[in-house]
This record gives sequence, structure tokens and C-alpha cells, in this order.
Amino acid sequence: MAYRRLKEKQLNDEKEKRKELFSMQNQGVFEERQKQRQRDTLRGNVIKATESLGSLVSKMGEQVQRSEATTTTLIQSSDVLKTTHGQYDNINATIKTGSKIISKYGRREFTDRILIGLALFVYFGVIFYILRKRLPLMTYLFPNFIRYFFGSSE
Repeated sequence: MAYRRLKEKQLNDEKEKRKELFSMQNQGVFEERQKQRQRDTLRGNVIKATESLGSLVSKMGEQVQRSEATTTTLIQSSDVLKTTHGQYDNINATIKTGSKIISKYGRREFTDRILIGLALFVYFGVIFYILRKRLPLMTYLFPNFIRYFFGSSE
């Protein structure tokens, strides 16, 4: 029963509001309510816009912080790359110098081998010459060899 009374009261209130809205006598009240609704709507829109702008500002702040962090990381990476590039240049110069020195020593080693070979050839030639002059037996053992290199045996 209380439910029916409540329902009836709501229906009566709605009817009164309708009459009030549609009656010409209460045109001022209607305009006042309409202005109040517009103000409420505007306030709600302003609040939503303010919240939206606040959210946008906070997101922009976060993005700026990320950009700063990225920029800092890029600067540090650039410094590391510059340092590494300098070290590679130093290593490259050292390798080139080492290569030049190794090729220089290679040429010297080849020259030394040729000179040692010539010295041994002269040394053994002198030994055969001395043996030929001092020992007549060498002439009989290697007659063609000695004639070929040293001329006649007499």
C-alpha cells in the first residue's frame, strides 16, 4: 500500500511539473529553470574540460620527462661512441705501425739470408782454394770440381 501511495505521489508530482512547464503563467519559472539547466550543463562541460586539460597537461609532462630521459641517454651514448671511435683510431694507428715494422723486419730477414748464403759460399770457396793449394790429394779426388771453379790445377 505504501508503494501505491508513493507511485501515485510521483505521478502527481510529474503532472504538476508538466502543468507548470506548459502553463503560460509560469513562463518566468520555466525560463529560470532552463537557465539553471544551461548553467549546470555549462558547469559540467567546464569541469569535464578542466579535467581533460589537467589530464592532458599531466600526460604532456610525462612525455617531456620521457623525452628528457631519452635525450640524456642519447647524449651519453654519443659520448661513449666518440670515446670508442677514438680508441679504435688509436688501435688502428698501432696496427698500421706494427704492420710497417713487421714488413721492414721481413725485408731485413730476407736480405740477411742472402748475405749469409753469399758469405757461406765465399767461405767454402776459400776453404776449397786453400785445400787445393795445400793438399795435392784434393786435386786427385775432385779434379773436375776444382778445375771448374778455380781454373787449372798447376
